[in-house]
Amino acid sequence: MTIALERYLIPMVSKNQETSYNLALAKICTALSKSWFCQFAIDNYPKLLNLDKDLLSITYDITNKYPLEQKKQLPLMFDPETQAIFETIKPYTKKILSFDKLKFHDCSDYEVNRSGIKITSPVNRFVSITAIVTTLYMTYDEDEKHWSASVVILPSDELEVISVKNDSVDESDEFDDPLNLHPHFDLDKEKYFKSTLTSKNVFTFNLYNDRMIIRAKPADYVANKLKIPDVNGDLLYKYVLYYLNPSFNENLSLRYHIDKLIAEENISNISVTQHPWYSAWNYTLKNKQLNMIYY
Repeated sequence: MTIALERYLIPMVSKNQETSYNLALAKICTALSKSWFCQFAIDNYPKLLNLDKDLLSITYDITNKYPLEQKKQLPLMFDPETQAIFETIKPYTKKILSFDKLKFHDCSDYEVNRSGIKITSPVNRFVSITAIVTTLYMTYDEDEKHWSASVVILPSDELEVISVKNDSVDESDEFDDPLNLHPHFDLDKEKYFKSTLTSKNVFTFNLYNDRMIIRAKPADYVANKLKIPDVNGDLLYKYVLYYLNPSFNENLSLRYHIDKLIAEENISNISVTQHPWYSAWNYTLKNKQLNMIYY
């Protein structure tokens, strides 16, 4: 309870006592204690989950007597509870510093960027997930331009398996991806080649000839592996975008469509403060469609 008060509630990182307590308990079970006390907390975790004190009233009394400066907000606009959860995940997050380059065959004008992070479970250091973001810009004959982006979130051990399978024959000969993660898109048939679109592609985006194709899948299965309190697929995807903050030129086109959906009251105004990839992903999922095509 003391950790919940001093790290979350009193500095106003969070205003939710249950969330603050759960996050503090997770720290006690992992980073803040060692040896027998850590094991004791883990063994008694179900009992310790029961919060039997009114922490908000304690917080109110303390902050009235000793006002404290509120902690800085994250660059993107998140509610205090989300910020508190993000701060809990950050110590277990490591940025992936390098990747093998994609190899292109018939395209000489291209630009590719790839970034990624690895998040280790605070409960089990042998369990981790990997998130990789790829953006790709290609120009074909007659100045035909094709932008694409993908976000992959998967258990880290499965990333190695996918890498090994890279020797399979692909229907597309545009490029070779050493990790076999960024999907190939058939511009003529307006669909992905099945052999390159994996179940781990949480978000894919393609734009060409004024057509925009968005594909979204939930990330709850991967999020559950981390065993972090209150972290579901939605929060995990938000965190990946917050940490890596991917961007490329055609975010403007995507932002235009997000603004249009807001004007039509299809999504709330809060989407303006979110990363456009999150807004597009969330809208597509809520409409229960794997693919959304815009013209």
